[in-house]
Amino acid sequence: MTKRYFPIKTATSCHLKWNWSTLYLNSGATASCHRTGRSNLTQENFKDFHNTDVKIQDRKDMLAGQWPESNCSYCKNIEDQGGVSDRIRQLDMLETAPPELENDLTATHVTPQIVEVYFNNYCNLGCLYCTSRLSSSIEAENKHYGDFINDDVKLINFKRQAKDLIPAFWEWFKTDFKHLKQFHILGGEPLLQKEFDKFLELVNEYPNPQCEISAVTNLMIPEERLEKYISKIKRLIIERKIKRFDFTCSLDCWGPEQEYVRYGLDLELWQRNFERLLKEQWLTININQTISVLTVKTMPELLRKMQEWRKQHKIGHWFSGVEPEPNYMKLEIFGNLEFKDDVKEIAKILPQETEQDRLAFEYMKGIFAQAFNSKPEYKQINNLIIYLNEKDRRRNTNWRELFPWLEKYENNKY
Repeated sequence: MTKRYFPIKTATSCHLKWNWSTLYLNSGATASCHRTGRSNLTQENFKDFHNTDVKIQDRKDMLAGQWPESNCSYCKNIEDQGGVSDRIRQLDMLETAPPELENDLTATHVTPQIVEVYFNNYCNLGCLYCTSRLSSSIEAENKHYGDFINDDVKLINFKRQAKDLIPAFWEWFKTDFKHLKQFHILGGEPLLQKEFDKFLELVNEYPNPQCEISAVTNLMIPEERLEKYISKIKRLIIERKIKRFDFTCSLDCWGPEQEYVRYGLDLELWQRNFERLLKEQWLTININQTISVLTVKTMPELLRKMQEWRKQHKIGHWFSGVEPEPNYMKLEIFGNLEFKDDVKEIAKILPQETEQDRLAFEYMKGIFAQAFNSKPEYKQINNLIIYLNEKDRRRNTNWRELFPWLEKYENNKY
């Protein structure tokens, strides 16, 4: 059987623009991946969420070999530095091109093959690089302390979508889930949301044996709840109602620095839950790291833990930068001032044994290359310190105890 790759080969063509849609149900938006510009989503246009005017125009731009003007800067910037972007990484994805492209390589109105959904923002963590849009904990914190605005540092809540789109999603799911090759569930924390339970029930009722399902989780759930989900998902696999299930577990580094950045995280519980997953050889398990200014220096500790865990179970490994905001958490603000020795240590530890290892390594290199080739942004470094001071005031924490290297940048001139 011939393997089918994405057939459009222009200089900027992106598989995700044709095959992928992200749905933000609590804020009424959709995008062709989670890093790009969004389109408004309503009950009236929901059934054709994959073909909004913005998405169709992006496809037309890419057919012409152009970068969409405002929607693809994340990948463009990484590629400009010689790195491997999401766009390049996804071009090797097999068997997920929309069926319309089999007969027309210029088709711009197509059927989604991969859907990613955010049901709501319910989450028990308040990560420093997250927002109220994706964390109810941050939303509650902002409500309690009120808006904080200091130049570019803004701690404010998002405006909720007036109309509830979740019923429209379930109706779409009953008829269209069967067409998908992949389905991803994000949050908030999906394993604490009632919608995840309903999702598993509907998959049992409306199966799709070709579909690979992924849940992105912070693993901060009771151990008995995790056991319940393992049992239910295993049954779906055994009965061939889905093809595969992935747990993509979010963690950036190790130690008290990680518990500070991913506020509310208990590393001991995270480790117990993760090591429970390792016992299920039928599961696909990944770790996704968000690389930010506060996690680079203790990334090596996590990578060493992964070396031990990989003796028990294969573990996929992915990186992402802070995107789209806050800018003051991004590596670029330090340019080449701070992290070169840390990156050298990380590079020594990272495995390059498999193709996935090598791809993850190149992807990480692209993120760091983009940062080191940027000029230091002292104003944004100052914004970072303003932000951390305000978070410490709200949370009774102290960034200076965990990140003493940052103090030398305090009160810098810009």
